[in-house]
Amino acid sequence: MIKVIDKEEHSERNKSRFINSMIGACVSTAFLHLLLAIFYYFIDVPEMLIYAVLSFFLFLAWGYLFKIKWLKTPFALGSINAVAGIILANYFIGEESNFNIYFIVLLTALFLYPDWKASHRLFYMIILSFAYFIVYYIFLDFKAIYPINSQILQSIGMLNSFSTAAIMVVILLFLNSSILKMQTDLENKNKALKYKADELDDSLNKEKELGQLKSTFVSTASHQFRTPLAVIQANVQLLEMFNASGKKIEPEKYKKVSGRITEEIAKMTGLMDDVLLLGKITAEKVQYDPEDIALVEFCEKLANEFNDLKTDGSHLNFVIKGEPYNVALDPKLLTHSLSNLISNAFKYSVGKKNPDLTIHFKPNEIVVSIKDYGIGIPEDELPKLFQPFFRAKNVTEIKGTGLGLSIAKDYIEVNKGQIAVKSTLGEGSCFEIIFKTNIF
Repeated sequence: MIKVIDKEEHSERNKSRFINSMIGACVSTAFLHLLLAIFYYFIDVPEMLIYAVLSFFLFLAWGYLFKIKWLKTPFALGSINAVAGIILANYFIGEESNFNIYFIVLLTALFLYPDWKASHRLFYMIILSFAYFIVYYIFLDFKAIYPINSQILQSIGMLNSFSTAAIMVVILLFLNSSILKMQTDLENKNKALKYKADELDDSLNKEKELGQLKSTFVSTASHQFRTPLAVIQANVQLLEMFNASGKKIEPEKYKKVSGRITEEIAKMTGLMDDVLLLGKITAEKVQYDPEDIALVEFCEKLANEFNDLKTDGSHLNFVIKGEPYNVALDPKLLTHSLSNLISNAFKYSVGKKNPDLTIHFKPNEIVVSIKDYGIGIPEDELPKLFQPFFRAKNVTEIKGTGLGLSIAKDYIEVNKGQIAVKSTLGEGSCFEIIFKTNIF
């Protein structure tokens, strides 16, 4: 189907190119005959004057027929018109007038349109050649009806040579203009196709990512859910044993068992919440409602909330650099992103130096960094750090789903920011979030 369409488009382009060149040839030939009519008037050749005036209108008509995409009719009639003029010129003025040179224009016109059938092209060439040889041999020694001064004949011959060259130039200009236009159209089509191809590639990549995400989710979710479900099942069986024993069980034992069940349910709920968030992000349904935020007060409140929850003596250091100013951000998305990064900073640096939350106010951007002094991330795993469900090989003993950083990164990007990470294994990690001050 594509090959058929390409062939049709190619034929239409050739046809358009031929039409434009023929319109140019007809218009230029029409005005040439107007010039010749004036010339015939002064040299007093009335028959040629009448022919030239008629040809002026006829070639304008042939040009119009080409414009409305009549191809063979005006081509044939225009050729007959031109051959008739050549014969009349030889008869009334003489062979020295050099009108035979217009056969070159007719021959050129034939080869401009490659979609003629071979039989039509051959027939036209035979007729054209036959006409040329008849004119040449009949009028070779023929004495013209009107005796024209040799100098005038020479001027006519030069005029015909010049006008033939001019018509050829006009044809080539129209042809070149048509080619350039088609080239521009082709380039535009190529750009449109490239744009569509890029869109298709993006769609395919998204589908591929979604497929990989689904596959990873099934694998990870089965693993993540297996442990809490096993714990819940074990504790439910324990409760059944308590009930079946018929003995009085201390409230503390019931509380301990139910607490374990509640804790595992909370883990499963948290995982499902993260999965739902990831689904919203993938479907691009995350709501974005920016507000004018005093970032220092916002982060200070968040840091205090984390510090109030810590019972092991650790706390988050809060550092401000530069002159503070407000910035337009979505507070919910920002809270979720920073909370995840701060929580990780504590989780992966237990027993180490306290993590830092730093805000650096620069003229054109704000840099928010969360730095810990914990276990760090292997260098070869940094490129995959923000992929859903990915967890570094050195954190397998630490609880987590591998979704937190992925969601945090997506939320930061929805908030018109960028995140980057630097890490040294065994020394700690630093996550930098950059918000441009000209977000809006």
